[in-house]
Amino acid sequence: MLVEWITSGLTACPPAARRLGYHREAAAIAARGRRRARDWAPHLEYSRRQVAEAAERFGRGGTLLVLGSGPLLDLPLAALLPRFERLILADIAHGPSARWRAWRDPRITLDRVDLTGLVDSVVDGRPLKPGCDAHVGTALDLVISLNLASQLPLTARGLVAAQDGEAVADRLAADIVRAHLDHLARLAAPCLILADVERRWRDGQGGVQSVEDPLFGQALPGKRLATWSWDVAPPGEISRDTGFDTTVAAHLLLPPHHS
Repeated sequence: MLVEWITSGLTACPPAARRLGYHREAAAIAARGRRRARDWAPHLEYSRRQVAEAAERFGRGGTLLVLGSGPLLDLPLAALLPRFERLILADIAHGPSARWRAWRDPRITLDRVDLTGLVDSVVDGRPLKPGCDAHVGTALDLVISLNLASQLPLTARGLVAAQDGEAVADRLAADIVRAHLDHLARLAAPCLILADVERRWRDGQGGVQSVEDPLFGQALPGKRLATWSWDVAPPGEISRDTGFDTTVAAHLLLPPHHS
C-alpha cells in the first residue's frame, strides 16, 4: 500500500482528473500488475507481440501515437524506438515509469489528455458529451489503442450509475466507446486496437457467475488478428469469493486506400 500511495503521488495528472481519482487508479493498475505478474504474463506477451508486429509493418521512422499508454507494461519500447523518430504516449495520468522513460529519451513525449472528453464536464456538472480530437490532423505512421476502449467508460459510468441508474450509465458507456472508435478513424492512420471483448465474473471455485460486454454493444472495427484470455483479477484479488477474466481481441484498422 505504501508503494501504491507513493506512486499515486508521483503520477502526473490534470487537476480535474485528480479530483476524480485517476492518479489513484493508475497507481492501482501498476500495483495489480506487480501482484499478479504471473497471471498477467501471457496477456502482456500477446499484447507486446501484436504491438511489435504492427511496428515492424508500419514503422517508417515517423511518429507512433499510443492511446492509453498507462504504466507501459504492455508496450515493448525496445522494439518500437528503432522504428519511430517520435513516440507520443497519450493518457490522462502518467506514472513514474512513463515519466522516467520520457526523461531519459527525448524521442518520447508524454501527452496528458482526457481521451473520453468528459472529465472537466463531470467535475463542473455540465452535460456529458463524449469525444476527443487529440492529434487529429497529426502525421502519424501508426496508432495503438492499448487495452483502452473497454477501460475508458469505467470511471464515468460508475459515477453516473450511482446518481442516475444503470440504464443511463450503460448508454453513456456505449457513447464513450463509440466516440473513441470514431476518434481512431479520424486519425487517418493504421491503427492497432487491443481491447476486452468479453468479461467473465467468477466465484471462488472458478465458476462463471455472469458475463458482460465491456464494449456495451459496440463492435471493434477492422480486421481481427487474434484473441486471447487475460486473467485480470483471480478470486482473492478483489475479494475472496469474486474474480474476473476477459477475452482480449486485437484488430487492425486501416484508413481508406492504405495497404
